[in-house]
Amino acid sequence: MNQTGKQGAQRSAQGVSRAAVPAAMLGCIIVLSGCSTLGNSSENRDFRNRVYVGAGVLASQLEPDTSGVTGVSVDDSMGAGGSLTLGYDIDNRFSVEGHIASLGEATLEPTGTIDYTVAGVSGLVYGLNQPNDRARREGFSVFGRLGLGALENDASGVEFERVNDVHLLAGLGLEYGLNNGLGLRAELVAHETDAKYVQLGLVYRIGSHRYGSPRSTGQPVAPSAVDDVPIVGPIVDQLPPVPVIEPEPVEELPPVKPEKITPPDADGDKVPDAEDKCLDTAPGAPVRVDGCPIFDGVVEGVNFRAGSARLTSEANVVLAGVAQTLRDYPDIRVIIEAHTDNEGAASANLQLSKRRAIAVARYLVDAGISGSRLKPQAFGESKPRTSNLTEQGRAANRRVEFSVLQ
Repeated sequence: MNQTGKQGAQRSAQGVSRAAVPAAMLGCIIVLSGCSTLGNSSENRDFRNRVYVGAGVLASQLEPDTSGVTGVSVDDSMGAGGSLTLGYDIDNRFSVEGHIASLGEATLEPTGTIDYTVAGVSGLVYGLNQPNDRARREGFSVFGRLGLGALENDASGVEFERVNDVHLLAGLGLEYGLNNGLGLRAELVAHETDAKYVQLGLVYRIGSHRYGSPRSTGQPVAPSAVDDVPIVGPIVDQLPPVPVIEPEPVEELPPVKPEKITPPDADGDKVPDAEDKCLDTAPGAPVRVDGCPIFDGVVEGVNFRAGSARLTSEANVVLAGVAQTLRDYPDIRVIIEAHTDNEGAASANLQLSKRRAIAVARYLVDAGISGSRLKPQAFGESKPRTSNLTEQGRAANRRVEFSVLQ
């Protein structure tokens, strides 16, 4: 504590007696730290003692006691400065730290300034985070500070008396530690009643927090049964050389071309028997996709009016389909065979069948089929399909047949 208005810097007996209390408290902190180290061995499994250094900037509030001096007051109590720190991590929760800080100066009214420099030794207690993180000083943690401080002043334009050279200091802060040893701090510190300051700083812990082992999970690990097996016999430093066996050269075989398997085709019409509906097609005859001949016999529905070569309307529809088939297979030629029953003279029936064969060919030519692809033939009554004794038989014999011209 500083009191203005008296000559010199005098140390009072009261100040000495007050200093004994903080000294006793600091001794208790150190004793408790050692006890914590012994009692929390499970939490300290991932802990390593490390020295750390730090620096910070601060804003201070400086309040010298002017109550005993008439006409003197504090005009501006706010100051700014910086601090340096040297510390040592004792165990999972406790660290001990020394610091020195320049707090700036207080301006008095009507005149004069008092400059403050403080130093201190204090114990820090960490908490409110996971034990493993706290052991490594990583992540967020809250810490409290308690210790002894010393005050040094310089004055300009005013006389003062420093009552206590040694005093109690206390603080509360927040620290965030990174995994590379760096830590960020924000802290409020009070040196008795004269000087208080808020500081932001960096600390750096020297060395790794690990002893070369992976990060602890906090769970006990049972010893391996293999660790208890004794080693019997000498340890072989060098094994005998292993002979190198050269592989015998392998003769490279020519690639094998896959054999094309042709499915069975009994009638040779290029339609596999599994898909062929007409397995006895004549060799070379054009066939449809189902394996049956395109034209092979009677085309049902090609009829004429009685005794003439005029096509019926039904015959026109059927022949339109024949013309489309011929367009679909432009490479084939066909024979048009006209037949009659045996009613009437045979010569007349032959002429009638000739006119009917020509009538069919003319229809196809009119439908766009080249005449060179058509060969009309007349057979009259000479090739009946069945007996002419019944009307049904005679109707069956009056017919037109198509066949492919080879």
